[in-house]
Amino acid sequence: MDILDTTINLKQTLDGYELCRMQANQIEGLLQKLRKKEVTIAVIGQFKRGKTTMVNSMLGSKLLPVGIVPITAAVTRIRYGDESSVVYYQNGLSEEVPADQLHSFISEQENPDNARGVAEVELRTKSDFLKDGLVLVDTPGVGSVHENNSRSAYEFARESDGVIFMLSVDSPVNQIEIEFLKSVRKYAGKFYFAVNKIDTIDDEDLQEYLQYCNALICGIMDCEPGSEEAEAIRLIPISAKKDVGIECLCDMIRDDLIHKAGEIMAQSVSLKILEILKNTKTQIRSYREVLKMAPNVFNSRFREIHLYLDGRRAELGGIRTGGGTLLRARLNEEKAVLSAKVRELFGIEYFYYVDRDNAAEVLTADDYADELEATYEELAKTLDAIFMYKEENAYTVARRIEDLNILMHELDKYRREYERIIH
Repeated sequence: MDILDTTINLKQTLDGYELCRMQANQIEGLLQKLRKKEVTIAVIGQFKRGKTTMVNSMLGSKLLPVGIVPITAAVTRIRYGDESSVVYYQNGLSEEVPADQLHSFISEQENPDNARGVAEVELRTKSDFLKDGLVLVDTPGVGSVHENNSRSAYEFARESDGVIFMLSVDSPVNQIEIEFLKSVRKYAGKFYFAVNKIDTIDDEDLQEYLQYCNALICGIMDCEPGSEEAEAIRLIPISAKKDVGIECLCDMIRDDLIHKAGEIMAQSVSLKILEILKNTKTQIRSYREVLKMAPNVFNSRFREIHLYLDGRRAELGGIRTGGGTLLRARLNEEKAVLSAKVRELFGIEYFYYVDRDNAAEVLTADDYADELEATYEELAKTLDAIFMYKEENAYTVARRIEDLNILMHELDKYRREYERIIH
């Protein structure tokens, strides 16, 4: 059975459990990735390593803004196509913006700590480098004073199939970079190590730095010296500013896309699914702990969530009488608040779907209030059902627990299958 069939079966397994709705949605996203055969390579590393300058050089145009201080505050995804630039917001809204105004959305100075709530920016450009189904991603740098930037970079690393990990000769590899690389290797199927600013040192110092980095990276990646894995680790010396070594890096990536795209994709998807399986089991364990709560604590938390929802419902009258119109994106924002409340009380993730396609739809106050009320009702019923609130039938409770035990065994079978694909 190939990875696509295995993943379809896993999705069908998780679809049978309301508790695993979020994980089932994540698996669906990976299924779409497998079907599209689109490889995503992210440029990641510490701030001010020259990532954005290198991306511009790889694309052959000054598409992204660069500066002397940390610039990138939001993930920027770049695909092949007619020139366009779209900003996607966390609440599902999006807008097309002129390329010369992008800095207002992805610059740390003009969008500090991502105050505008940008989820990501997507650019399309007719760069030959992107023709073969490659999506190149510029990420915020980690390790600066801007915590949101580091968080965005870590979160996007989970989506990447391949990674260009950026180092620089003007600074030794530090603990932040080491920890970041250890984290990223759990998700990506291919790594390229670019060593920037080689124009600032002589050849002897460069060789010494490359040897030092190679030994360090082999240790981080758990490669035995002289092994096939160790030999596969190549450091590509570049000067993004002077466009030196960039063609060599691009050629390596092109060659991999031609000969190894399927292998990279299978590795990447398998790694991501292993992490999802791990998180699913954690979610089930958290659920079991809730069921083991003392009845007074359990009932208290359910009363709290129902009182909370009653309070939100009480505000609907004001919305209705207020009249006017509201965007559907406001519903996405409300669902995010509800999800955080469930996590606070019960320690599980309550999945909500961010509707990008219809986020800009204009609703009357009454229609908006009706949909909001339906959202509250759906959450209450879902929580009552999955936690069997006030369920007095011992057989029903025992059967639910047994079903989850069966699911845990099924997840272990899938884990072994994806580990086989990786190795």
